[in-house]
Amino acid sequence: MVVDAPSSFDDSVSLIPTSDSSVDADSSNCENGACLVDSNKTEDNSAKETADEGSKSDKMNYDSKYYDGSYIDGLYFCNDLDQAFKDAKAHHRNVMIVFDGAACIYCEYLKEEGLTDPAVQKEINENDILLTTYTSDSPELAAELDIHGTPTTVIFDEDGNELGRIVGYESPQQYLSELKDYNSR
Repeated sequence: MVVDAPSSFDDSVSLIPTSDSSVDADSSNCENGACLVDSNKTEDNSAKETADEGSKSDKMNYDSKYYDGSYIDGLYFCNDLDQAFKDAKAHHRNVMIVFDGAACIYCEYLKEEGLTDPAVQKEINENDILLTTYTSDSPELAAELDIHGTPTTVIFDEDGNELGRIVGYESPQQYLSELKDYNSR
């Protein structure tokens, strides 16, 4: 599958979920390491266009307005899908999108255990442009990518071809093993 990056997301779409302490993880919709997606929101998918090729430089510019390093220490999250593909092409990296659920306990496990693991962070920092979004904040993208549960991690090459996906929570060691496999393709 090839994903077309939208030209931009409006301000109502957050690609970096913020913690909402008023929302407790509801395990009633969760089982076997994944939670069902909240599909109450639907949006038109017609505003997509192919990402433009970025300019080549030696070092990632994490100080730009497109990156946030405050979400999980040790990782920089891109906040714009179009920019992620531009940077991926310029730096020969993959694009990694983590779909999160607002009330998903397994998503919390992934963030607290998997994405904080030093070996996982090293693999991501060396090979991927990382994005994360709540499925309810990006329903058009979740629908296009056929996301039915959270957490779901989808890895694309720099041209938007899907390399693979990790569905549900996995231990940091298993998550790392699958990331390395997809990043080596």
